[in-house]
Amino acid sequence: MLLAALGVLTGIVTPLQTVVNARLRGTLGTPFRASLVSFTVGLAATTIAALLLGPYPLVPESALHGPWWMWFAGLFGVIFMTGNILLLPRLGSLQTVLMPVLGQITMGLLIDQFGWLGNPRHPMTMARAAGLVLAVLGVLLAVAAADAKTLFGGPNPFGSRHEVPPPAMLSADTLRPPADGRSTNRTRSPSIWLWRGLGILCGMSLAVQAAMLGRLGTALGSPIKASVVSFILGFVLLCAVVVFRDHGLDLGKTIRGHNPPWMWIGGLLGAVVVLMTSWLSPQLGTGLTVLVVLIGQVTGGL
Repeated sequence: MLLAALGVLTGIVTPLQTVVNARLRGTLGTPFRASLVSFTVGLAATTIAALLLGPYPLVPESALHGPWWMWFAGLFGVIFMTGNILLLPRLGSLQTVLMPVLGQITMGLLIDQFGWLGNPRHPMTMARAAGLVLAVLGVLLAVAAADAKTLFGGPNPFGSRHEVPPPAMLSADTLRPPADGRSTNRTRSPSIWLWRGLGILCGMSLAVQAAMLGRLGTALGSPIKASVVSFILGFVLLCAVVVFRDHGLDLGKTIRGHNPPWMWIGGLLGAVVVLMTSWLSPQLGTGLTVLVVLIGQVTGGL
């Protein structure tokens, strides 16, 4: 029960990280720059923790004989984080949480069912199948409510009462049709289902990352060191994207500007999520870890 409670608390951190990174994206201009800053902060935090806490050697020889794919967990972290930054202004905060939740449940159950990525098999049971059906129904009801604009939505909880959110932070749930009656609400556009599909894929990537981090943490003897490896790969990938796509990253104006201090803590929140996920996954199993984390995610999203 204590491990499950820690998983719920880990899940609550995820929507907070999404909101913080979306605010950073609104300042920096692109989701890739925001993700790079977040990964840089997370890499610095986890590296310091690994150097201070050990154990040593940092990379034991036995880890070098493990499966090659366990070193690529950071790739799926990049997909999830960047995807969430893109989704928030288009789907709103609740759907940005719910779509990945559906993907996490589905992929987590598949990983447990077939024993993918070196995880022990946990065959499908009636209880697990019922949970999946209930999760799908819950997501569909929430989507229908968002489309009808009857439930869910509101201002950024980190902003002041008098602050007007930048365009990049406007929620799709709060858009209103023009006076002439022609609706421009993006939740009614057919393309919105493509974004919802992307959200499900982002959730699947998070479940895959959890399984890979659990395997990597076991091989390295520390979930902290697994988190460092994940952040290193993500940092390298995002550096390449920012250099070639965004032509560099200049933080001078952003640092000197009048921006809230909490805008920079997304990487710390991400480090907490990655660390706890890599620690919980071997002990609870990928499927159960995903389930308890998503309970926290939905709670945080609400």
